[in-house]
Amino acid sequence: MNRIFILAIAVSAAAVSQAQSISSFQVVSNITGLSTSLSSNTLTMVAAATPTFTMNSTTYNITEVFGVWALDTNDDQSATGSNQGGWNFHQNTAGSGGVAGFKTNPNSGVVGQTMVFNFASMVGSPENFGYHVRVSGSLPGGSNTLYIQAVPEPGTLAVVGLGLVSMMRRRKNA
Repeated sequence: MNRIFILAIAVSAAAVSQAQSISSFQVVSNITGLSTSLSSNTLTMVAAATPTFTMNSTTYNITEVFGVWALDTNDDQSATGSNQGGWNFHQNTAGSGGVAGFKTNPNSGVVGQTMVFNFASMVGSPENFGYHVRVSGSLPGGSNTLYIQAVPEPGTLAVVGLGLVSMMRRRKNA
């Protein structure tokens, strides 16, 4: 009986460690050399030869990008897809928000390339994009891999704020 219980805990722990949710992504600033766009059902990631990001006033060099996701914070996103060229489709709508994108083996990641992925379907619109990256050196805690997402730029925040004000005004007038 104890062996079954221990095995169940181990399987659960392994599943959780593979799970992806928006809370897995660290918010960082100043991502340079790494951009993503979504047009219709096509997700395009451009990774320059030497991308970087800043976290806690320290700039890290990205040596490999091995995951790219559309991140949804308001639960209106759902997607379907299939594996493409060594990159696996991945979606998780557990918890708050949703994650849909593609990931590969950490030793098969890219820099200095443009990657294009096609969703079979994409409903809703992501508010941000996230990446699974490897850095040169060590991050706080000793790891060299991290899930990151950029702080939304001020222009994006202003548009979101105007939309909220318009919704509140429309609701008040109704």
